[in-house]
Amino acid sequence: MMLYIIAVLILLFLVYIIIQKIELCRFTTTVYRLSMSNNNILDTQKNVVSFIVISDLHNHVYGKENKRLLSAIYAAKPQFIIIAGDMMIAKPGYSLDIVFDFLEKLSSKYTIYYGMGNHEYRLKLYREKYPGMYESFYNFLIEHNIKVLDNKSETININGEKIVITGLEIEREYYKRFHKIYMDKEYLDSLVGEKTDEYTILIAHNPEYFDTYVNWGADLILSGHIHGGMVRLPFLGGVISPKVQFFPKYDCGLFESDGKRMILSRGLGMHTIPIRINNRAELIKVDLLKEG
Repeated sequence: MMLYIIAVLILLFLVYIIIQKIELCRFTTTVYRLSMSNNNILDTQKNVVSFIVISDLHNHVYGKENKRLLSAIYAAKPQFIIIAGDMMIAKPGYSLDIVFDFLEKLSSKYTIYYGMGNHEYRLKLYREKYPGMYESFYNFLIEHNIKVLDNKSETININGEKIVITGLEIEREYYKRFHKIYMDKEYLDSLVGEKTDEYTILIAHNPEYFDTYVNWGADLILSGHIHGGMVRLPFLGGVISPKVQFFPKYDCGLFESDGKRMILSRGLGMHTIPIRINNRAELIKVDLLKEG
């Protein structure tokens, strides 16, 4: 009887491993159609701008040289690309080759606005641990005309609409595990300046400070970092965050507060513990609309 139980457990474990291997090779494209005003009635509105959001790729590859992921992006016909951080894995032994190859292909077709995540910041902060990697990464972005938004902003004008894209790079202490430190509006002002009157997209990798981003005035926040909570349970949502917080308030999807919105991506890759259960990786397309 014991041998039978052991055999069943081994079989179940092997089935689980196979399912995980298959799941980690798949992604879905989620489309958000959002009004640029507080009016959510979209049938009287026109498309102003469409763009793709990529978050938490973590060196992952979908098909040879990311062919399947690139094909999905091309098929979406975005006007530009926004990266919401963590394209690589900032740990010893990992390279930037996959990131460079992917970004080189994307930058040949689209303008890319790159917001920094905690893994990019880790390369920057611990340069003695990753000798030359941050310099190589930063120089690559500049050489390929990728807009580096490390507490910087770019203003674009599309279809007569002026939109500000701001990338927020916060310090390491705001990512530390097991506890949360307070972040106020003044901290954001000190990093990126005060919010202007234009419609502003804030690339803020860590969604935990959504209330602060809203208080700062961001009209649309683009975040990642949580990986959808790794395991998603019906009615309960994501189970655990990178800070080792169970059932995080912000796990994935669309959140709204005071007329402001946050799109939180489930991300495209994983690291350290590569598990996704009921939590498929996602590419995001955003259509911003205005009354027409």
